[in-house]
Order: sequence, then structure tokens, then C-alpha cells
Amino acid sequence: MAKVSVHLGFTFRVGDLSTNQYGRVDLNIDQIDTTLPISQQIDEAGMVADQIWDVVKGRVDKQIEGVLDK
Repeated sequence: MAKVSVHLGFTFRVGDLSTNQYGRVDLNIDQIDTTLPISQQIDEAGMVADQIWDVVKGRVDKQIEGVLDK
């Protein structure tokens, strides 16, 4: 039984270009079983990722606000 993992990352600049400050958000989906229906596994992973994204985005936004306020 083969397992597949996918990683996606996004790096973005924070604030003025001269500050050379960046943030990064990464998403991993691991252990997708190629012997089981893929669409169901992806749908379930997507629902969880959406919930986690809401929490992570809120925390990242607060951190960015702190950086920009300096």
C-alpha cells in the first residue's frame, strides 16, 4: 500500500521592502493511501485544513500587525 504526501508553501513579504521581513505559511497533507478512494481522503483533509487555516491565519495576522507597528 503506497502512501503519498503533498507539501505546499507560500512565502510573502511583510511591510516595506527595505525591512526584508517575510512570513511563510505551509500546508502538508500526508499519508494519502493510494489503495483507498482518493477523493474522500482529499475532501476530509480539505475540511480539516480549512478549520486549521482559520486559526493559523488569525495568529499570523496578529503577528504581522505587531511587526508592522514597530
